[in-house]
Amino acid sequence: MIHLVREKLNISGDLLIPEEEDLHYLVKVRRIRGKEKVSFASDGTVYETECEISDKGAVFKIINKYSELQNKPKLFAALASADISALEECLRNGVEAGADAFFIFRSDYSNTDMKLIEKKMPRFKTIVASAASQSHRTFLPEIFLKTKEELADMDCEHIALHPYSLINLNSYDCKSKKDKMLWIGAEGGFSEKETTFFEGKNFRMFSLKTPILRMENAVTASLAAIRNLINCNFGD
Repeated sequence: MIHLVREKLNISGDLLIPEEEDLHYLVKVRRIRGKEKVSFASDGTVYETECEISDKGAVFKIINKYSELQNKPKLFAALASADISALEECLRNGVEAGADAFFIFRSDYSNTDMKLIEKKMPRFKTIVASAASQSHRTFLPEIFLKTKEELADMDCEHIALHPYSLINLNSYDCKSKKDKMLWIGAEGGFSEKETTFFEGKNFRMFSLKTPILRMENAVTASLAAIRNLINCNFGD
C-alpha cells in the first residue's frame, strides 16, 4: 500500500482530498488505478483510503482510521551542522531509524554556516517527508535550528555519542520515561571544550564498538539502537 506522511491533511466528510502535488504523484507517477488503497498519515493518525477514478478525477474515500498512541519517550537527534550532503543523509537515515525531531546546532568542528543551513530548510523538509512516507511513519518529524546552549537546557535525558568514551552504548539503561536527546558531532566528533561542557551538564557519554563512523552512519547506528531500547522498554 502506498503511504504518504504530511504535516496536514484535508478531510471532507468521508473523503480525503490530497494536495495537487500529491495527486499528481499518485495518479501520474505511481499510476494508481480504481479501488487501489492508499494510506495517509498526519500527527499520529492514519487514514486508509480507497481510490475511485472517474472522468472527473481521483477521489479517495476513507475506509479506516486509527491513531498511534504517543505513550513512549520521544527520541530527538541533535545534529552538528556539517556538509549539506552529509546533513541530508543524516536526516533521511534518522527518520528511518526512528527520530521524532531533529535539532541542528553549530559545533566547534562544524564547517557549514548556519545561514546556509537555514536556506536549505525547504529541501531538508522534503527529504524528511519522503523518508517518513518510505518508512511508514505516522507523523512528520520536525527540524529546528538551535544553539548548543539552548539545546543543552532542554528537559531531556542528554546522550552524547563520542568515539573516545570508555562507556559503550550497549550499557545504556533506557528505563527513564524522560525524552531522549542524542547528540551527534560533525566529522571529528566533539572538541575537548565541548566534552567538558557536556560533563558540566551531566550528559551521558557513550561510544560504539565500531571503527570510526562517518556522521551519517553514526546517526543510523546510534538512533536505531536507542529506538530499539525505547520500544523494548515501553512497548512497540
